[in-house]
Amino acid sequence: MPVTLTAVLLSSADPRPAQVTLSGVAAGSRFEVVGTTADGSRWTIPGGSGVSDGGQLVLVDSRTALNSLITYQAVIDGATYAAAPLTVAYDGPGVGVVQTIDGLRKVGVEVVSVTEARTAVIRASTFEIAGREDPAARLDVPGSFAYAWEFDTQGADSAAMEAILRTGRPIVRRLPPGLRDFKPVVLGLVTSWSDELVSDGFGTWRRWSLKVREISDPQPSAALVAYVWTAFDDAMADRVWSYHSLFPSLAGWAAVNGALSLVTSGGYLTANYARAAATNAGAAVDIVESAYSAAAKTLGEAVTPGGTYTVSMRVKGAAGRSASALLKWSSGAVVTGAPVVLSGQWQQVSVTAVAPAGVTGLAAGARMVASGVAAGDRLEVSAPTVSVGSVVPVGSFDELFDTWDQFDAADWSLL
Repeated sequence: MPVTLTAVLLSSADPRPAQVTLSGVAAGSRFEVVGTTADGSRWTIPGGSGVSDGGQLVLVDSRTALNSLITYQAVIDGATYAAAPLTVAYDGPGVGVVQTIDGLRKVGVEVVSVTEARTAVIRASTFEIAGREDPAARLDVPGSFAYAWEFDTQGADSAAMEAILRTGRPIVRRLPPGLRDFKPVVLGLVTSWSDELVSDGFGTWRRWSLKVREISDPQPSAALVAYVWTAFDDAMADRVWSYHSLFPSLAGWAAVNGALSLVTSGGYLTANYARAAATNAGAAVDIVESAYSAAAKTLGEAVTPGGTYTVSMRVKGAAGRSASALLKWSSGAVVTGAPVVLSGQWQQVSVTAVAPAGVTGLAAGARMVASGVAAGDRLEVSAPTVSVGSVVPVGSFDELFDTWDQFDAADWSLL
């Protein structure tokens, strides 16, 4: 199924939000969907970055630039796809819009601060060392911009602006591209504000002076700090993995109906991965661990009968062939998951099973289905993962740490 990206305007608000639909992305592929304008402006759509589950993705963008052609783009495994351009029209009041992050509250504004003063903090530090002329330096990326914004509103719009600011939540400034060199879309957190009436007599024009720090899209549903282990366990319950191989070597791995080799570049988010080239046509090709105890040991607990375990990984190989995840119990019994049709790109496969009686360990693997296999056809496996439970890990947690030892050694004082 080819990748398609479409964008249409909804009629639910003014300015009208855009609905962006991404289809045909293989499960396990990373994607990013952004809005762009001809002047080089670019913004991320809420929910527009992640790992595909193979289904259709429908996004709503209520933070677009105004009165300019917008081209939505999707970047998938390095390839870029574009939707037909559209324009989000806005006739006022004001030249631009300030709104809540969800777009449910908005107000038209006139831009007063035409110089748009902004500052950025260089987060480098120096440390003097006795007996040495030059200091030691700690380098870091610069901080995001802190802006000084001034807007004018009138009448009911002033009450709407106050209501937005009093939520204490991030705001979005939306402008037409080409308004000097202002960024048309800025997501920021208001750190302070003041306001005053600026019209004479009975006029109601009010000027708002805002101090704003630019931020990335927040994740209000994600626990950012865990004060006790129970809180951490609850926050990570749907993401935690227990065993994750980066294929430093092929030790502990074997192939069935194939010559096994180690490839040292191009794996899924890691360099190394395993490859097996089919020896015989018309027969399945397996890449599987050769020791049951390895998985059981690194799970941190014994594999016990009645327990639920999940094996997942990324697979790649001869286009048009089918492959699935494989779980092999210490009894020798093999369970395979739902197969996917290989596309030549990394795709995620998984299998979940309940350990039968008498089992003391398991081995992870993948299988290329026998149908259509020709001699020399390749099956490739990257990032095999064994998890306790039935959740297939697709988040970023299992990409931060390769082992629990690395997790334990992490500097949690930075939280």
